[in-house]
Amino acid sequence: MGRKDNNTTPYTCLLLATTAATFLTFAGSAQAQSDTAMIARNGPVQNVRMYNIQAQPLASALISFGKQSALQVTAGGELLRGVKTAGVHGQLTPTQALAQLLSGTGLAYVQSGNGTVILTKSAANITLGPVRVGGSVVHQNPTGPGVGYVAINTMAGTKTDTPLTEIPNSIYVITKQQMVDLQAQNVQEALRYTAGIYTEQRGNYSNGCASAGSCGGIVQRGFSTSQFIDGLMSESYSAGETAFLERIEAVNGPASVMYGQTTPGGMINMSLKKPTDTPLHQVSVGFGNWNRYEATFDYSDKITKSGNLRYRVAAMGTTQGTQVNNIDYKRVGILPSITWDIDKKTSLTLLGSYLYTPGMGTNYMQFPVEGTLYRSPYGQIPRSRFVGNKNFNTQETRDEMFEYQFQHRFRAC
Repeated sequence: MGRKDNNTTPYTCLLLATTAATFLTFAGSAQAQSDTAMIARNGPVQNVRMYNIQAQPLASALISFGKQSALQVTAGGELLRGVKTAGVHGQLTPTQALAQLLSGTGLAYVQSGNGTVILTKSAANITLGPVRVGGSVVHQNPTGPGVGYVAINTMAGTKTDTPLTEIPNSIYVITKQQMVDLQAQNVQEALRYTAGIYTEQRGNYSNGCASAGSCGGIVQRGFSTSQFIDGLMSESYSAGETAFLERIEAVNGPASVMYGQTTPGGMINMSLKKPTDTPLHQVSVGFGNWNRYEATFDYSDKITKSGNLRYRVAAMGTTQGTQVNNIDYKRVGILPSITWDIDKKTSLTLLGSYLYTPGMGTNYMQFPVEGTLYRSPYGQIPRSRFVGNKNFNTQETRDEMFEYQFQHRFRAC
């Protein structure tokens, strides 16, 4: 036996009503599909209707057209805003009537099926606005500081302004930004992460040296390297002050074809600071380990209003102790330069440099293994022990240099 629950009666009625509505919907859809099939079977002439739509705004005219043609017309509001139609009259098919209705409005239609028509802009009336590409191409100075860590051009490989990608040699450029971020106090520290180069093999034996001869302690592809300044070989012990350098370039491999007699491992080329095209005003102070204090000054500006005559003055001063008593590193220097642009293709640069290093900071002390690395019955020798004569054990250098660069750009063939 079953139990009748009166509470289910409303839900049963709702279910029956929903089923009836669904049936009517399906029936209407089936009838519409049947009418469409009949039109398609009997040909387009059977779909001709009488249209009478007066001249008016296109938006209201499309409403009347939809009622008369049984087509659903879809269009964006921005397409119909302010658009008027001349109307349509006569016995026409829906597509002929719609084409006449849109005549002169700059609009076209696309049939998407199921009795739906979408209005779009006519391809003949679409006008594209002007396309402007902005920006400027800046050619990097092949002897300049570079941009960030990237240098694109160089003169180290060919002595001409050439992109690095077109030079078959292995050339690595240490830009000014890289030297600043590394806080390199000398050329050896700036080259620490350069491929094919081994630096600081002598420790602080060559603290104040650059890369000249055996003083520098820089090995390039297994050979002691050669030092060049602006493409000229130099044996200066105090040249290569990082405060005066724009960039450092390491050319790995033999370079005697371009530079004459060099070491088989390659060469190190350093570019000194020169007047800039835009004004530069920079002053910095710093401090570090072993009571290091330093100050730098870099100033570049125009002499003439046109900028064809420019100058630059860079100066530095450093004092620092070491782990050994009475062995200090001290240096002062100045680098003035002036550039004269004779014309658009010709320029002349005059450059002078003076560096005075009263204390090289070089430690020549030799301690025995016993008492330093290994324990000794006589006690340990502290690292700060100075066993020389402080009035005699001194070393200083003076470096004066004058350089000129005459440049002329010839027209390419």
